[in-house]
Amino acid sequence: MFVQPASDGSPSALKSSKVLSNTRYAKRGEFVTRNIAGETIIVPVRGRVGDLDSIYNLSEVASAIWNRIDGQTNFQQIVESVCAEFDVPPETAESDALQFIAELQNAALIEPMLETKA
Repeated sequence: MFVQPASDGSPSALKSSKVLSNTRYAKRGEFVTRNIAGETIIVPVRGRVGDLDSIYNLSEVASAIWNRIDGQTNFQQIVESVCAEFDVPPETAESDALQFIAELQNAALIEPMLETKA
């Protein structure tokens, strides 16, 4: 798994998530992200206090995906960047990205961006 709550180390439950290649995601809510000794850690902030029961440790691949979730980069671009950076086949990168994005959505750390018509 990519996201592990540090409190008990158990992986978060996954819900199936249909992701279109042009879907963009944005981070939501309040959180603090830190890179400590090469490991990315996310601490949600609830009521102006860090929720220490919900600290997330990200793998190297998950960290790369997290850093590309900016509301501008679409899912397909994230998959392509994972392929290039980690030298993995597109199927593996897509599967990993789908799983991680589902976990982030379940943790309420990201949300899909709504497309606006011009």
